[in-house]
Amino acid sequence: MQEIYYDNSATTQVCQEALAAATLAMTSEYGNPSSVHGRGAAAFRLLNSARTTLARAMGVPAEELYFTSCGTESNNTAVYGAALSGGKRAKRLLISSIEHPSVEQAAKYLMNKGFSLEFIPVDRQGVLDLGALRQQLNEEVALVSVMHVNNETGTIQPLRQVGAAVRELAPEAVFHVDAVQSFARLPLELKAWQADACTISGHKIHAPKGVAALWLRGACRVQSLLRGGGQEKNFRSGTENMPGILALSAAAEEACTKMEQNERQISAVRKRLLAGLQAELPDLRINSPDNAAAHILNISFLGARSEVLLHYLEQSQLYVSSGSACTSKSSKGSHVLEAMQLPPDVVDSALRFSFSRFNTLEEAERAVSIIVQAVQEIRCIMGRNKKKR
Repeated sequence: MQEIYYDNSATTQVCQEALAAATLAMTSEYGNPSSVHGRGAAAFRLLNSARTTLARAMGVPAEELYFTSCGTESNNTAVYGAALSGGKRAKRLLISSIEHPSVEQAAKYLMNKGFSLEFIPVDRQGVLDLGALRQQLNEEVALVSVMHVNNETGTIQPLRQVGAAVRELAPEAVFHVDAVQSFARLPLELKAWQADACTISGHKIHAPKGVAALWLRGACRVQSLLRGGGQEKNFRSGTENMPGILALSAAAEEACTKMEQNERQISAVRKRLLAGLQAELPDLRINSPDNAAAHILNISFLGARSEVLLHYLEQSQLYVSSGSACTSKSSKGSHVLEAMQLPPDVVDSALRFSFSRFNTLEEAERAVSIIVQAVQEIRCIMGRNKKKR
């Protein structure tokens, strides 16, 4: 039986373009870009070319883009760096209540260093409460961090309104956008958002794990955290991961060039899966809003606990998740769905389906049959257990 992989928000299959670029950097062009000889100079030219290509895909100047090891490092750098650069008065941190752990945990750590942390609430669709945000903003805010697309529900945040509020009420604050789940799937409108910093990650867009990037607006004050040999214009020391960087650049160019085509393909798969499930299981609960990003679909199958259902599906080689991969081993429920004030039975039975351009309509039809059978079996077992009690 051929597998069906619907966990692309956790990680993606490496595309051929990224594989070829990484292979080049590991074989014929393996020099260190900091070396002063010819092979190092060749690597340095490739590094600059990759930076230019990625910057073009993001719509930012190449000199404002820094390569990192992962989305977590980029998010941590933005959070810590903005806090450290905020001055004596700016000791308040604002993040949405549905942020990724790499933002939330970094902000919580700073509470031990004299900073206060406040969460911006969301509504039952997972959309930021702009009224609450405006009440929280003032000149004492050092950082506002809001993800563009939520990694569990696909909710798209109104970043134009967020950025406008930040610039009006906390003009010196750093406005950071976590675009890990949106880059190369939706356009980044960093100028329109009035953002100061933005995180992207390679392995979410068919590049390998271990490479990411952080954009910092030229006038943005963010302190560097890694010191050493002075790579990345003295901002992020450490020998550049050339295979990862070239692969990220190649994957981004491929994905952004075909963004609309890929979205149509993914939307068709999502629509086919959802329509089939609704026809067979009319009592399911859709937790993603209607205008969510096409590649993420969050559904609760009431009466079937998500952990149990997930393993049932795995037996048929259908791979999904019950939330963020970074918190999948935690016994706690989804903090995203809880922040949306969904009932416990909805939270406990939620699964995330996340798609890529490699998924097909035929897979969606097979997935419907697998999921329906699994849900019905689990509900039958749970019903029998309730009767015994």
